[in-house]
Amino acid sequence: MAREHQVGARVIVAAVLGALLGYAIGVSTQNDAARGKALTMKAYVADFDRYKAKLETSDMPMPVALISGVIVVAGLFGVYELLALGLSKALAAVTRGSTDAPIGGPPPPWGSDRR
Repeated sequence: MAREHQVGARVIVAAVLGALLGYAIGVSTQNDAARGKALTMKAYVADFDRYKAKLETSDMPMPVALISGVIVVAGLFGVYELLALGLSKALAAVTRGSTDAPIGGPPPPWGSDRR
């Protein structure tokens, strides 16, 4: 498997995963903005106790948050590497016939491997 396949696959996988993450963040932000525009002071004050309880129950101890973060990042990195490996193997299989010849053509007749 050629190095250019690995680099190209990693760039493609990073771009696709970045686009998917950006799309998910954008949709979440749009939904939050729509809920914020629809929320009135009267509705917020009426449900204040529910909002406060929801915020208070989301408390997470710092060691748990750190370990969870490490596990999530390691998992995402593993998925990224597996996707890049699969895509680079696919690119190598597709371009196998076109990359067998050395870059620049055959060596000149006066080269060191002349017979």
